[in-house]
Amino acid sequence: MAARRVGGGSWQRVLSLSRRCCVLGGRCSSSSTALGKTTDNAEVAQEEIVLPRRKTWDKLAVLQTLASTVKRDPTAAHYMFPDDPYLMPKNAANFRLFALSKESGKNAAKFIIQQFPQYFDKISVEPDVTCFMPEILTPQIEGVSEEALKERIRLRRVKESVDLFDQLVQAGTPVPLETTNSLLDLLCFYGDGESTQEKEEEAKPEEAKEDLEEPGVNASEKKAPKRQFRRGFQSSGPRWRENNNAERIFKVMPERNAHSYCTMIRGMVKHGAFVKAYDMYIDLLNERHKVELHPSGIISEVLDDVENRSFTPQDPDDANFFNTAMQACCDLKDISLAYRLNKAMEKGDNWKFLNMERLNIYWSKFFSLLCMMEQIDVVLKWYKEMSCSLFYPNPKNILELLQALDAANHLERIPSVWEDIKQMGFHRRPELLEELLSLMSREQHPDEIQQAFAKCAEDIKAVHEQSGREQVQLQWTSSTVGCIALLFARAGRTQDAWNMMERFQQINRIPTDQVLDGFWNCAKQTNCPDEAIKLVKLAASLGLPASHRLKSRTEEEFELSEKQKKTLESIQSGSDSDSDSDSDRE
Repeated sequence: MAARRVGGGSWQRVLSLSRRCCVLGGRCSSSSTALGKTTDNAEVAQEEIVLPRRKTWDKLAVLQTLASTVKRDPTAAHYMFPDDPYLMPKNAANFRLFALSKESGKNAAKFIIQQFPQYFDKISVEPDVTCFMPEILTPQIEGVSEEALKERIRLRRVKESVDLFDQLVQAGTPVPLETTNSLLDLLCFYGDGESTQEKEEEAKPEEAKEDLEEPGVNASEKKAPKRQFRRGFQSSGPRWRENNNAERIFKVMPERNAHSYCTMIRGMVKHGAFVKAYDMYIDLLNERHKVELHPSGIISEVLDDVENRSFTPQDPDDANFFNTAMQACCDLKDISLAYRLNKAMEKGDNWKFLNMERLNIYWSKFFSLLCMMEQIDVVLKWYKEMSCSLFYPNPKNILELLQALDAANHLERIPSVWEDIKQMGFHRRPELLEELLSLMSREQHPDEIQQAFAKCAEDIKAVHEQSGREQVQLQWTSSTVGCIALLFARAGRTQDAWNMMERFQQINRIPTDQVLDGFWNCAKQTNCPDEAIKLVKLAASLGLPASHRLKSRTEEEFELSEKQKKTLESIQSGSDSDSDSDSDRE
C-alpha cells in the first residue's frame, strides 16, 4: 500500500540519491543488489564531486543587498530629514536651519554619552555599529607596549603618548615608523601642547578646589574672568617652542620618510615657525624624498587622475576641491568637464567631501552651468531630479531657469515654475515677480496658456495685496500693474483688467505704450469698441501722447455708432490738452 502511494517521480529521486551515495562510498550497487550481486570498482565510472567552499557572509550583507535595490527618490527630501511635511525644508535657508538643528541634537546626545558613559554600559546591538556606541575615552591597555602607545595617540592624550614613547625608547623597544609618524601628527597638530580633553580634565580639580575655598562667591562671577582669559589664550593659540617634543622625537628617529617631513612642516607653519618650516622644506628636498603633489594645471588633467578613484579627506581644505573645480567649470563654460567632475564626485565615497552647505553650493553652480549651456529638455530633467532633493534652488537659480526657458521658447512651463517658487517661499521676491510677469506678458500665446498665465498673475496680485504684522507689503510698480492688466485682458477677464488699469491713477504711475497697445489689441480682437474708447479716455486723463494715436486707430478700425463717435470726439487727446495749456500761458 505504501508503494502505491509513492509516485514514480519519488522513486526516481530515491534511486538517484542511492547512486550518489554509492559513488561517495567508492562502490556502486546496481538494481541487482537485492540478489547479492555486486560489480567491481573498475567497471564503474568514477565521478568526481567538488564541494563548494563555505561562504562567510558579512553581518551587513542582507542590509547591503536590500540597499542596492533602492534608488534615490527625486521627489523626496534629503534622507537626513524625517518623512514629515512640517519638518521638510522648502528652501536653502530652511535646509540649513533644519540640518544644523539636527546636528546640534546629535552633538548634545554625544556630549551626554561621553560625559556620563557609566549610564550606557548595558547597550547591546547586533551588529555592533561602533560609531553609534559610547566612545571610550579612557585608556584600556596597561603596560608599556606599542599597542598602548597607539591607543594613547588615538585618544589624543599628548603627555601620556610622549611619556610612553620615551619609555619604549629607553627600554630598547623599536617603535615602527608608522606609529612614530602618528605621534608626530598628534604633537604637530596641538603644537606640543595639551589637547582639549586634557585641559578639561585638569580644569575640573582646580574648579572643584576653588569651589571649596570660596563657597560664598557666585559661580557665574568666578567663572566669567576665567572664561575670558581662556578665550584670549585660544585666540592667540600655542606657539612653536624651541626644541619641543616634536623636534626631539624627529631628531632621534632612526628612519624618516616624506610623511615625517611634511608633518613637521605643517606643524611649524600652523604654529608660526615659518623660518623653521622653510628650513625643514629645504632638508626635505636635500633628502630627495618624493612628495605627493596635486596637479595644479588645467582642471581636465586633474580629473584624468581622480575621476575613477575614491578618496578619503586628509585635510580640511580637501572638502573645497569639488566646489572649486565646479566653479572653474563655470568660468570655463565647459559642460562636458562639469559632467566628468560630477561623475567623479559620485564615485565611491567622494560625495562625503560635501557637507550640507557645500552640497547646496556645488549643485547650485552645476545647475547654473546647465541653464547656460545645455538644451532645455536636459535642464528640466536635471531640475526635476535635483530640486528639493539634492539641492534647494536660490532665487538666482530660478532666474537662470526662467532665462533658459525664454531662450528655448518654452514659456508654457512658467506656471509649473511659479508653483515651485511658491513652495520654496520666493513668491515675495520682487526680482522674480518682475521677470515672471515680463516673460508672460511679452507676446500673445494660445488661449490655454493665457488662462494659465492669468492664474499666475492673479496669484502675484494677491501677493501684492497681502499685509500683516510680520510681512512688509510689496510696492506696486508701473511694470507690474501693466503686465497683470495685460495678462487679464488677453485671458478675457476684462473687469479684472480694468481694475488694474485704474490702479495707475491710484499709485500715480503711467502705463507704457506696450501696455496701452496690447490692451487696445485685446479690445480689437474681441470687437469691443466701448473698451477701446474707455482706454482712450484713460490715456487722455493721464495726459499721455499715445491717446491721440489710440483715438485715431479707434476711429479707423472700429465700426462706431453715432453715440460712440460723439463720445470719442469729445475726448481731448493728450497732445491737444498740451497745446491748449500752452496757448493759455501765452
